[in-house]
Amino acid sequence: MERLEKFEKALKDILNEYDKLGKELESLRNEGKTKTTKFRELLSKKLVYSMIITIFKRYDLID
Repeated sequence: MERLEKFEKALKDILNEYDKLGKELESLRNEGKTKTTKFRELLSKKLVYSMIITIFKRYDLID
């Protein structure tokens, strides 16, 4: 696999995981489980992915 293909695959995985985390967090919010360890762990992961996505946007690698 070429480097660009690997980058695009990684970016796609990051965006998919970010969306997945958002859905899981929303589900936990709806269940009133915002004080749980699982919720906090997922929120932390989502913040990390958000920071990565922000860097990609800064360099116009994604819209």
